[in-house]
Amino acid sequence: MSVRRVTIAVAAAVVAGVVLGGCGSTTGGAGGGAYGTPTGTATAGPPPDAVPAADGPVTGSGTVIEVPELGPQLCLGPVRESWPPQCEGVPLVGWDWASAGAHEEVPSGSGSSTRWGTFAVTGTFDGLTLTVTDVVPLATHGPQAEPSPRPVAPPDLDEAAWRAVEEEARALPGLLTSVLEGETTGPLHVEVVHDDGSLQGWADARFGVGAVRVTPMLR
Repeated sequence: MSVRRVTIAVAAAVVAGVVLGGCGSTTGGAGGGAYGTPTGTATAGPPPDAVPAADGPVTGSGTVIEVPELGPQLCLGPVRESWPPQCEGVPLVGWDWASAGAHEEVPSGSGSSTRWGTFAVTGTFDGLTLTVTDVVPLATHGPQAEPSPRPVAPPDLDEAAWRAVEEEARALPGLLTSVLEGETTGPLHVEVVHDDGSLQGWADARFGVGAVRVTPMLR
């Protein structure tokens, strides 16, 4: 069974806070009502307009890259396969390559270099930037196991309704990826930069509990 993946560059959503407004209603499934579920509502309004800040320290794992004339960034989404690699991510404050650990470096001309490596980065997140407090090379990072809540069954929607859910969910600020679990059926799994609960709460109110499952990459 094929899975359709949508990848969206995070830089614009994080740095500029640009989102698309939700709109319209869709054809529901057998249950009728908004998106065919009694818990969804067409009056839930648009999603939050910015990536939420974190109340305490958060950790993100991925590629840290710094190109000439740009500061270091933590890439939480896909990395383009090139040499050197390319990606856009969350700007890092207080990053120090000398103390971070092993990394790659290639000259970029004019005496400058592009540097990158994979790390688990901990810090404080204000919705735009991550201020670094701790860095561990990803190869030696042992993430703690997190409880896995029992998933709620998704609502019974038809193909057109699921496509509408996916289209509208792309307005979530800081969206990295969105994937329908089935080729034409949900739930819809989305990865975002960070969620304090407000993004999942909006999705539950808009589409019905179980329709969209939000996973933050800074947590």
